[in-house]
Amino acid sequence: MEIFKTDENRRQQILTESGTNEVEIIEFMLGRQSFGINVAKVREIVSYDRSSVTAVPEAYHSVLGMLLLRENTLPLVDLKKHMSLPNYAAEDLRQVVLVCEFNKMVNGFLVDGVRQIHRCSWDQIIPLSPFLSYFKPGITSSITLDGQNVLMVDLEHIMVDIYPETKLVYSEEVVEDHNLDIAKRHHEREETHLIFAEDSPIVRQSVKKVTMQAGYNKITVFDNGEDTYHEIQKLADKARARGVGIGEYVTAVLTDIEMPRMDGLTLCRRIKEDLRLTHLPVIMFSSLINDQMINKCKSVGADGWADKLQVEELIHVLDKFCVEDR
Repeated sequence: MEIFKTDENRRQQILTESGTNEVEIIEFMLGRQSFGINVAKVREIVSYDRSSVTAVPEAYHSVLGMLLLRENTLPLVDLKKHMSLPNYAAEDLRQVVLVCEFNKMVNGFLVDGVRQIHRCSWDQIIPLSPFLSYFKPGITSSITLDGQNVLMVDLEHIMVDIYPETKLVYSEEVVEDHNLDIAKRHHEREETHLIFAEDSPIVRQSVKKVTMQAGYNKITVFDNGEDTYHEIQKLADKARARGVGIGEYVTAVLTDIEMPRMDGLTLCRRIKEDLRLTHLPVIMFSSLINDQMINKCKSVGADGWADKLQVEELIHVLDKFCVEDR
């Protein structure tokens, strides 16, 4: 039985309304612990029916099988098992399936129940400590809601565990398929300086490896939008004091959309409006890129965008603003 559903327009409006730094979070339970994800990733929530699941031989240990949802099937992941949490249920809640869509994939995640939806600001969300992120957990950050600590789940990280082929991988063969001349542009790329904002440790590491292999060796990485903004503000002040353009210090900004403290859309809007850096390219890099999200990117002044699964598109977009337009 369906207990929650979002239409496509609402899912995109919920994320943030053109850079207001707001987000809606679904709080759900795994055992007795509260966790959360962005509502924008949730297509619907349905009651869990064991009879609707078909086991798949030799599947990943946390994949229960294929869930029959109306006339379609989708992989069903036991989120509690995947995260190695104690196998007990939350009290007074029934198990449900979060049907999520991101990176152009639809998957189901079994949880022990949903508490409620919270509307909050990204600046309430605190990045995971560097010590914990070293161990690459499926958590990116946390937020305190109604006196409870809610851990934000990194669904992209979890899907990379299950489907390693979804991890960002760069190879000369991929780039050649898109007619990009690596040897010719490698030196030009080395002359650029990128600033990259991304809260997921696994994505930060993958993107840094990808861009450096392509020749973008000068890349400064941040795990949240707020620190990224302050760094760009500092560089802008230096540039103005010297009477030079911001391009002397940074060539382009690459940013995720979902981030603690300040989301990517707000970061872009503030770069363009508050700092008046209208000529500094800002490229959105997200698992939520679609037509509706592209319109939001445009509304805050973003110059380009790329889907997280399409590494060749990322290199192409970076080249467009960092090499071809110089």
